[in-house]
Amino acid sequence: MSNDSCTIPPTPIRGPMAFDTESSDTVSSSTVRLDPGQLLPPHRNRSKVVLTVVRGDGIITVEGVGDRELREGAFVQLDANAMHSVVAGDTGLELLVAVMPNCCSTC
Repeated sequence: MSNDSCTIPPTPIRGPMAFDTESSDTVSSSTVRLDPGQLLPPHRNRSKVVLTVVRGDGIITVEGVGDRELREGAFVQLDANAMHSVVAGDTGLELLVAVMPNCCSTC
C-alpha cells in the first residue's frame, strides 16, 4: 500500500514517547505517541499485542503480511513474535498498546 504521507524517514526523529503505563496480572498497557513522520523501528514482542489507534494516522508493516493503513479507531492484533514497525503520518499518531500474556504453550 502506498501512501505519500506515511513514508519512512531515513532516520528516526527521536524515540516515540510512551506514557500512562499500567500493568496487571493479565495485561500491561501504554499510550505511545509518534510525531509526524516518526518511525517506530522493526521489533518483536514476546507476547500478543493489540494496538488501538487513538488519534492520527500511519502505516504498520508486519513481516509476512505487509503494510496496513492505521486510522483513528482502528484495531490491530499482532501475534507473539511478529516482526513489525510503525510510521506516523502527517498528523502524528497516538496508539493505545496492550500487551497480553500468551494464552497457551502454542502461542
